[in-house]
Amino acid sequence: MPDVVIRGRRVYYERCGAGPAVVLLHHATASSRSWRRQVPVLAERFQVIAYDRPGFGRSEPVERWALDYLTDDVADLVALLDALAVAEAALVGHSDGAAIALMAAARHPSRVRCVVAEAPHVFVDTATCPPAVARYYAMATQSPSLLAALERDHGENGLQVLRRWRDRWTDPAFWTWDVSGELERVGCPVLVVHGVEDEFFPVAHAELVAARLVHSELWLLPGVGHMPHGERPEEFTERALAFLLQHTAPSSS
Repeated sequence: MPDVVIRGRRVYYERCGAGPAVVLLHHATASSRSWRRQVPVLAERFQVIAYDRPGFGRSEPVERWALDYLTDDVADLVALLDALAVAEAALVGHSDGAAIALMAAARHPSRVRCVVAEAPHVFVDTATCPPAVARYYAMATQSPSLLAALERDHGENGLQVLRRWRDRWTDPAFWTWDVSGELERVGCPVLVVHGVEDEFFPVAHAELVAARLVHSELWLLPGVGHMPHGERPEEFTERALAFLLQHTAPSSS
């Protein structure tokens, strides 16, 4: 599969299917592999683009994140759309990917048709997120299965990816990050998806996101944690597909 150079960095992407574009945005320790259960289903009706954001997977490594790293990710997303000649896309994002999708919809409304925002965040919930990040980091570094998953996603850079995430989200200098004021500028339809048992962000965070958006649906999943598309893949994919079909003009093929 091909690479493309965007904003001076080499980025790995996969593109399959035909029709309106749907771009998949992974979370802060994952890669495009995270969407492996969703891609085949979505590609039956859409042109699906899944990419490893810079610093992840098979894209060019990035050792440290700036305090405004998510703004950099929004710029990378738009640059990727330009490089692939995609004028407008639906965005499906998880966690950091959901934040990127919402920020892109607010800042570049002509480029975003609709958004599926799974486990979104728009500020640092200091009561829950930094402690949960620290706990997960400690657990993951002692878990052979989680370390193996990081290696599958990122090769020899797996621990570096995990450490970079831990360092940013447990750094008090980052805790002033807040893009919640941008939500009212998101004019496209948004499906907000949140697991009731999410250990990083409470249900109230997703409710705030949904309430401040112009056109939103809130889908809460009892008994589900931070990654609905991994914990309930069939249910998530079915609901996301229905939403995308409702708000796009898919190919009839």
